[in-house]
This record gives sequence, structure tokens and C-alpha cells, in this order.
Amino acid sequence: MVPSTQWSTWGSDIEVRVTEWAALGEAADIVAAALSDVRAACDLSCGDAELHAVNLAQGTPVQASRRLLALIRSALWAARMTGGAVSPLSRDTADPVLVPPIHPEPTFADIRVSGDTVLAPFGVCLDITGTAKAGTAHEAARVAAGMLECGVLVRIDDVVATAGHCPIGGWQVLVGGNATARVTHSAAVVEVLTGNALSSVSAAVPGRGDVDAGLETVTVLTDDGLWAYAAATAALGRGVAALRWLAENDLAGRVAYRRGAVRTTEAWTRLARHGHVA
Repeated sequence: MVPSTQWSTWGSDIEVRVTEWAALGEAADIVAAALSDVRAACDLSCGDAELHAVNLAQGTPVQASRRLLALIRSALWAARMTGGAVSPLSRDTADPVLVPPIHPEPTFADIRVSGDTVLAPFGVCLDITGTAKAGTAHEAARVAAGMLECGVLVRIDDVVATAGHCPIGGWQVLVGGNATARVTHSAAVVEVLTGNALSSVSAAVPGRGDVDAGLETVTVLTDDGLWAYAAATAALGRGVAALRWLAENDLAGRVAYRRGAVRTTEAWTRLARHGHVA
């Protein structure tokens, strides 16, 4: 049995697995510290989060920490890679009294990061929670594995990232549940190779995808936690075109539909042929 521990923070379920029992406590501490650092930079539910200064500046450049600049750059990268489907812009509507409507409406492409400053246009508020958590899962797994010299798996909600060596039988990850963690008929066990990441996003989560398209979950297996999250979220948002978009981008993707059908891309099938998907 692979040693593991779980807890909840920042509205997310966190899980850490390691290949050595003695490393479990330290690995969990590394992940918790990484999450705390990122929260201080961009958790909008914290009144003193650094990102608030950027959002309140409304068109004025703001000097930011290296951590926040890196998180914003990652969010902008995800937005570019998905054509804006995964956007760093907040879904919350600005107060029309404080921020009158702007035409044309700003997009993520109008955000500027230069040197140690970031500029968000007037009328824009950033929310980089999703990409920040995904990137943290990937980075924390890498750091913990390097420091502790063992295999590490880190899960933050939908995103699973691995580093170091694999346990016997590989990292076994269950995908295909819904937002309430109920395992569905489309569930499957996926073997995530060390150094790789997986994200499985559910249409039952508000704001994700078009539930009328009949989608249940979209899963992407790749070598980067941020890209796995961004690609799965972007594909889900495309509804009936989800599988086609994954295939066009040569991604190892799995799409489960509410009526029971499961479809996979050719890249996913290639992994199955080599025993990486059970």
C-alpha cells in the first residue's frame, strides 16, 4: 500500500502519496508550504492577498513579487494555449458605479507583465485560482521528490502530478467521478507515469463546460499539470466538440458522457496499448 495523507484547504481536497513511509510527513509539509505561499499571492478570499493590489490598480502598473509574476505568466500562457477558454479574468461583474462599462471590452491579451511589474487594464479583475493550483501541484511534486529522493504524487482537486520514481504497479488514479466524488459507470483507473500529470474535470462543477452537451467528465494525461488542467477545462467548454479538439491537439484525452459512452483520442489509445491505462 502506498503511504498517503489527505486534507482540505483553499476550498480544495489535497492528497499526497509517497513511495517511502518515512518521507510522508515532510512531503505533506512541502506541499502545504507551497500552497500557503501561492495563497498569499493570489487567493482572492484572503484580504491581504497580493493580487488584490493588481485588481485595485485599474490600469496602473503595479510592482509584484516574483511568485505572483510567475503565477500570472502561467495563467496567461494557459489562456494563449486554449484561445482564451481558460481565462485569468474574473467572472465576477465589476461594480458599474466604480467601474463603468468599457468598449471594447478588455481581454487577457491586454494584460502586460514586464520586468517586475504587471498592468491589468481598467475594468479588469484577475482570478488565477485554477491555474495557480494546477501549477502548484506539478511544482510541489517535483520539489518534494527532489528533496526527499523518493516518488511523490500530489493531487489538488482535479489535478494529479507525479515526480520521482513510481511505486510498484505505478501511480493508480481513479478518474470518472462527478463533483460529489461519486464513482460513476464511466470510471476507470489510469496509470500515471512518474513525471507526468493528469486532470479530470467534471461538467457537474458550476462554470465548467456546457452540461447540455451531455458530457460527464473530460480527462487529459500529459507531462505538465498546468497544461493537463487547461486542456481538460478547455475541451469541456467545447461541449460536443471536446473530443475533436483534444484529437486536433494530439492530446491523450478521455471524454465520458452522461449516458454511459466513453470516447478516447488516438494518443490515449497509444498509451493503453503500452499498458498505461487500465
